[in-house]
Amino acid sequence: MPKRVRAAATLFLVSASLAVASPALAERYGLVVGIDAYTAPIPALQGAVNDAKDVAGALQKTGVKELILLTDQQATKPAIMAAWTKLLDEAQAGDTIIFTYAGHGSQEPAPNDPDQPKGYDNTLPLVDYGLKGPAIANRIVDREVDVMLRAAEAKKVFVIFVADACHSGTMYRTVSLGLTYRFVQKPKIDRDELMKFAPPGPPASKKIGEHDAFTFLAGVADDRLVPEIQIAGQSRGALSYSFARALEGAADADHNGATTEQELVAYIRANVLQLTESQQIAQSFPAVSRQIEVIQNDSAKPQPDMQAAIAGAIAATQAAPISLAYRGGEGPATIEGATIVGDETTAELIYDVAKRTVEKRVAGVVAEDVAPEGLAGIVAKWRAIAVLKAAAGQSIVPFEVTSGPRTYSRGEDLVVGLGAATHPYLTVFNLPPNGRVELLYPLRKGERETDQRTTPFVMPFEVKDPPFGAEHLIAILSDAPLDGLQAALSRMTSPNASVDLPVLLKTALSGQSISIGMAGVFTSGGK
Repeated sequence: MPKRVRAAATLFLVSASLAVASPALAERYGLVVGIDAYTAPIPALQGAVNDAKDVAGALQKTGVKELILLTDQQATKPAIMAAWTKLLDEAQAGDTIIFTYAGHGSQEPAPNDPDQPKGYDNTLPLVDYGLKGPAIANRIVDREVDVMLRAAEAKKVFVIFVADACHSGTMYRTVSLGLTYRFVQKPKIDRDELMKFAPPGPPASKKIGEHDAFTFLAGVADDRLVPEIQIAGQSRGALSYSFARALEGAADADHNGATTEQELVAYIRANVLQLTESQQIAQSFPAVSRQIEVIQNDSAKPQPDMQAAIAGAIAATQAAPISLAYRGGEGPATIEGATIVGDETTAELIYDVAKRTVEKRVAGVVAEDVAPEGLAGIVAKWRAIAVLKAAAGQSIVPFEVTSGPRTYSRGEDLVVGLGAATHPYLTVFNLPPNGRVELLYPLRKGERETDQRTTPFVMPFEVKDPPFGAEHLIAILSDAPLDGLQAALSRMTSPNASVDLPVLLKTALSGQSISIGMAGVFTSGGK
């Protein structure tokens, strides 16, 4: 498990106010695209249309002057470009166009383009995209997006562009359970034929820059994959799901009725990490998020009732036990909080009897060297995580592994960092793989009184002792010190102490205004 070795204060997430005026948000327009039914040999997806319908529903619920939803066979390049042109023609200076795409991403060899030193353009393949002849043209190339954004810039129309797709590469960790990914391998297309369908792009001097009136959100960096995950029983993309919730006001951290770009990016990044067990890191541009309003919500909302949120999460968790499957043998017949299933594909957790490991969909191996009697603590830990995720969804703060998302072996160092704090007091505890609870902060003199709003927080660790697997570091920011919670956490040393954590949190956080961050750390004993 990680051991704390020293404390330091350094900047984690940077935000600044740049020379861009906030969009007036007088009117909002939406162009929403989702594609599952690709033409063979491009593999089909399962959740992109779900994403598009969710985003469209959020736009309709929260107000949009005109919405164009294009899914599957509707999502051709002519239809998308015509819809974009229509909305841009109607939009006036100060208006906002929200353009979202859920589907495959890919890359293709770029023409001689000094702005693509790696030699590849990023592309969004559309429903009728193909690898031969005119079907090659049925994709949107990143240089075309530059042209679209430049046209909006000329009209002083603000654009939020969300691309829930990926290009190439691997996930951060090896995942043994079957998942669908939103990428198409770099196509093997004859270069001369490809160049027939290479769209022009703007000169380098006309490229969109960080001071321009747009916000870009992407599922992952160019060399990573976007998985389709299960949310409320549906295949989904974490970015689209998070963006839909942001449109509904979830990203409005100060509850004043307007979401800034800084709030939007912080919420998206934190929520995507949480939904994917720290396997997917959403990207944004400009690289430094700004204090400009980008989403206008209906009205200011009160601080969430955290006790009610946790109580609801506890009830939901009790009503839906964790599904657990055994691989290569038998395990305990009954485990509190779990339903034993025979089909691995329907299981949230899988215990490999021979390897003594526990695996989780998306996250891969989350516990090593697990004896059968240790499964109860692991189930208790993941039930507690479910409650914490539900509570964090009410007011989430970025908390992540700033030294890089990967598996850390025994003897290696790592660092976790907390994003911009909206509350002064901080409590940090760890949920190791086996279900224990470890209070990490505050421990030293003076830490209890430190105002996290003025002192950015990072914490270094060394991976030293078992158990190894998935550690979850929880940060709770509050308006008042949580002495009672900290005292209780320090006593939760038994292997299945997590079973008592949800009720403890409900009691200890009653009446508090808080926000929660969750950093997933993966460790290995190096076997």
